[in-house]
Amino acid sequence: MSKKIIVVSILAIALTFSALWGGMSLVNYADTPQAPQKTISVSSEGTVKVKPDMAHINVGVQTENQSSKVAQQENAAKMNKVMDVVKGLKIAESDIKTSQYTIYPMERYDEKAQRSYVIGYRVINTVEIAIRDISKVGAVIDAVTANDANTVSNIRFTVADPDKYYLQALENATSKAKAKAEVLAKQFGIKIGLPSQINETSGGYYPPIMYSSMDSMKVMAEAAPATSISTGELEIKASVGLVYTY
Repeated sequence: MSKKIIVVSILAIALTFSALWGGMSLVNYADTPQAPQKTISVSSEGTVKVKPDMAHINVGVQTENQSSKVAQQENAAKMNKVMDVVKGLKIAESDIKTSQYTIYPMERYDEKAQRSYVIGYRVINTVEIAIRDISKVGAVIDAVTANDANTVSNIRFTVADPDKYYLQALENATSKAKAKAEVLAKQFGIKIGLPSQINETSGGYYPPIMYSSMDSMKVMAEAAPATSISTGELEIKASVGLVYTY
């Protein structure tokens, strides 16, 4: 056998051995089982109860007339009177905004002719008022209804700074979740440190206390000396989830 043939054979054997060794190495690495990650997951909710310090109410004027123009003029005159009263109660203009202005025809159906006829127009002008002095709510309602406002609706009680109380609720939720994790870890003899994940699972929403619409003309007819409104309490909630790895 020539030297050239011997050299080629040795080289082929070396390459074959290298490929087999490399393949065995890859297979052994891939077959190595990974230890599962052990975790403790907990969640909790925190709640803060607070008295409302702010109110929102909708105050409106509705007028009707056969003439659309006259209905608008009457509405404007009455609403201007209402606004003068509201501003006289030291409510800032920035806390007054129009929430609805609508003009629509009133129709009557004629059975004989089998068609509808426009018999007049209704104008609705409504403003939303933010009352930052909660003690003035009843006084505002009494004042506007005594001065041509004929609708008062959607009374909502809120807080001026909800984030302040939400952060307190979030702190409470975090403390509760941490305490849960520590109790669970202690029961199984596990040592835990800082959480590997911290998740705020709530959006910070809290429902305002809301009263349904009230008929201001009915309030006036009852001749009550003053309107009394109960604010109740708001519940501001926050939720958090913690994950500990050990």
